[in-house]
Amino acid sequence: MNAKPIQPEWAHLGVVAGGGALPSILAHAARLKGKPVHVASLRDQADQDWDGFNTQDFALDEIAGICAYFKAAGVDAVTFAGNVRRPDFETFQARDLGAAQNTAIYEAAHKGDDALLRSVIALFEKAGFLVIGLREIAPENLVQVGGVGNLAAMEHAKDDCLQASHIARKIGAMDIGQGAVVCRGVVMAVEAQEGTAAMLERCAHLPADLRGSSQNRSGVFAKWAKPDQDRRIDLPVIGVSTIEAVARIGLAGLVLEAGAVILLEPDAIIKAIDRLGLFLLGQRGQG
Repeated sequence: MNAKPIQPEWAHLGVVAGGGALPSILAHAARLKGKPVHVASLRDQADQDWDGFNTQDFALDEIAGICAYFKAAGVDAVTFAGNVRRPDFETFQARDLGAAQNTAIYEAAHKGDDALLRSVIALFEKAGFLVIGLREIAPENLVQVGGVGNLAAMEHAKDDCLQASHIARKIGAMDIGQGAVVCRGVVMAVEAQEGTAAMLERCAHLPADLRGSSQNRSGVFAKWAKPDQDRRIDLPVIGVSTIEAVARIGLAGLVLEAGAVILLEPDAIIKAIDRLGLFLLGQRGQG
């Protein structure tokens, strides 16, 4: 019998907040667990209402400043959440870091997003913070193993689920993207830097005979974490808008990596799945 992994101990959370709903979800989840929370809201990136939280705005290039803010507040654990637009690393310089640290960030940025994120995590760990992710703060928001929704449609989509999952893992291993759409064995789209919403929108403009319809649903959208990425940061996220986009292009459902894809509002997502006649399948590892 395998022992459960030991969860790191932490008492006071610092949230580095980009755009979207996830930073707020994590901050509220930590607060519900009785943990104090301080937020570093990234200027021109974050878009949440932080009323009631201890919050300070920072530019993207104020990395040492964020660390100092968290240290002064007594933060011992830091999480990174939300969308952040990638700066131009040909000109980017963190104003409060030394030349060696800026060089490390520059070199990591040119190796891909995963390398860049690991470089940023290393800076916070070197400053003495425990870097944690959603698994330690709000594990209830991770996709669970199993299927919900239209189980008959899921049974008929097994081959598409396997192929779309295989493709999503392959492009993830190459640090390209995390999603793919397959319909009746035909690859309709793979995700790159444009993101999930834009990829699904591309599918909407494909010929009708390549995809399903609201009357005859067919095909699946797969979303998997990159195989080698640090699971504390940048996990793929699914919201109700994603479910509605999947339905709009005539797909039958979604296959997601269990334990590695975040559901922003699990209850609302399940309701949307049922309302639209879709299925959602959570699979482990190489499923």
